[in-house]
Amino acid sequence: MSNARKYTQVILPPYDGRFAKEIRQWEGCPTIAITTGGRIYAGWYTGGIREPHIDNYNLLKYSDDCGKTWSEPILIIPGSREKLIQALDIQLWVAPDGRLFVFWVQNDVEKAGPGKVGYYCDGYLFTDEAHAQWMIVCDNPDSDTPTFSEPRCIGKGFLRCKPLCTKSERWLCFNYSQDSNNYEYSISDDCGKTFKRHIGAQKIPTPFDETMAYQKNDGSIRMLARSLIGELAECTSEDDGETWSKAVPSGIDNPNTRFFISRTPLGNVLLVNNDHKFSRTNMTVYLSEDDGKTWKYKRCIDTYPNISYPDVDFYNGIIYLVYDKNRIPNGKIMFTSFTEDDIKNPDYIFELNCIN
Repeated sequence: MSNARKYTQVILPPYDGRFAKEIRQWEGCPTIAITTGGRIYAGWYTGGIREPHIDNYNLLKYSDDCGKTWSEPILIIPGSREKLIQALDIQLWVAPDGRLFVFWVQNDVEKAGPGKVGYYCDGYLFTDEAHAQWMIVCDNPDSDTPTFSEPRCIGKGFLRCKPLCTKSERWLCFNYSQDSNNYEYSISDDCGKTFKRHIGAQKIPTPFDETMAYQKNDGSIRMLARSLIGELAECTSEDDGETWSKAVPSGIDNPNTRFFISRTPLGNVLLVNNDHKFSRTNMTVYLSEDDGKTWKYKRCIDTYPNISYPDVDFYNGIIYLVYDKNRIPNGKIMFTSFTEDDIKNPDYIFELNCIN
């Protein structure tokens, strides 16, 4: 077993100077989740001089006023120079029972040396393509003093999108592996107590799957993934995630970057995506009223050239969105909120705010 699957640490405040906001040289890859009481949690990863870096770490903070103001980080999840572990890519999700799940990834790192080949940064090699998927759970996320479970490694993989809870209450967690030619994922049939690894369809080539899915009205599951062909790949399961059809191009332009897709509380399908084949620009929100067959409503909310990694959650009729802008230097974590009617209104102006 890799060291990254055996060792982790979660640090609570106060923090030492290596986690100070003033010295962060890059920030990106945000995630968002909203509790049953309306508290907004946001997390992202930062640290070191860039990504990947041995000093990368994840942070978590929250807002109790709809995103107007934010707490200081309530926890930090770092890697370890001593243990040769990189920590990266926090992912938040509020389960149907109201618990807040905090997932993140850890990778084994090697010290650079003669004859060693791989991605090199600041004296270390980053070659781990299997990954280790960790999580902690908060049972009281609306509390003045939220508490978290002990960290648990749930196995192999890299989860960068929210899990899907199907109509049968099965959880599909698309924690992929870069060392596989197939889409890999994990299933939990006991609300996160255990996870069983599964292998899906053969990939349309991509270095980062970052698959995400929604359940259609007929009960089938549509899974979308990044690809190198200038559009998202897709495949379908007719048996609650047990088996999948062959992956095919979806017809949705995407420059091989993370996207978000989900059914909304009103029953429509929301997609947030860089609407471009080759460049991380044109952050666009799409709304489908026919189960994702067509996207009748489509609004570009940001045309900046270096924007990516949208994540969304829903609360009380409002759609809350985060994404990153210009990760290095001085990366910004952008935040906005809107309704489905706002997407349909061509005159609506989206208010974009930086929350870091």
